[in-house]
Amino acid sequence: MTKNLKIPSVEVIRKAYIEELSKRNPNAEAFANFTEVDLGNFIRKYVSSNFTSIYENTDHRFYDSVRNRIANDEKMRAEDDAIEHQYSFHLGRYSSFLESKAFQKLFSQKINIEGDVKAPKTSTHSTSATTKPHEREMTEGERRHVEQEREVVKRNPSLRQTCIDKYGYQCQCCGMNFAELYGEELGDRFIEVHHLKMISTYNESLPDDYVENLVPLCSNCHSMIHHGKEGPLTLRELRTAYRGEKKSIKVWKED
Repeated sequence: MTKNLKIPSVEVIRKAYIEELSKRNPNAEAFANFTEVDLGNFIRKYVSSNFTSIYENTDHRFYDSVRNRIANDEKMRAEDDAIEHQYSFHLGRYSSFLESKAFQKLFSQKINIEGDVKAPKTSTHSTSATTKPHEREMTEGERRHVEQEREVVKRNPSLRQTCIDKYGYQCQCCGMNFAELYGEELGDRFIEVHHLKMISTYNESLPDDYVENLVPLCSNCHSMIHHGKEGPLTLRELRTAYRGEKKSIKVWKED
């Protein structure tokens, strides 16, 4: 008779998430901390005050619904805009992790109470299995993640606007302008702003010319610049990798 598999603990899920992030993000721990704390607080503020932690709610459809809700809620969208769409970005990344083989693998392995993974003795891909990642119940003795205070780097909306005032609402890679593509009513004054050098890497106050570290990008290019195997790409690398139609950029940012 096959034994029931233990549900992976919070620690095991967090470890797997960070390992997946580490494959293309050298700052995986900091990225995960933002997802846990900042995104968790955002969800509790706008979606559900009863939300516990991302490692206890493992239904990817929930995070997809929150992401869609941001697009339709003015207050949520404004707060997301103020930090360069980081909430939307983290929602998408965590949802993708919950659908990944790395996450599903946690449910096909026997896990002990300390979180060490051992190979199963029998196959767990039986059609009679009833345990699913997004339908699990809390088990006795399961550990919970406890939020701790940590240093948070806040973004300055005025710097974002200074960047836009300098380069306009046009992607500095492909030249896309949302208003031209989607019409003034929907796309007017919409663009994402990317930090070429992560703001968290500055130990002291930001330099006076910090606006030179900012670049407006469309959503696609912004996602791709963070998709490098060794971490975020440079603007030059992103422009070199781009294979689509390149429109004339009115105010060109030198890389």
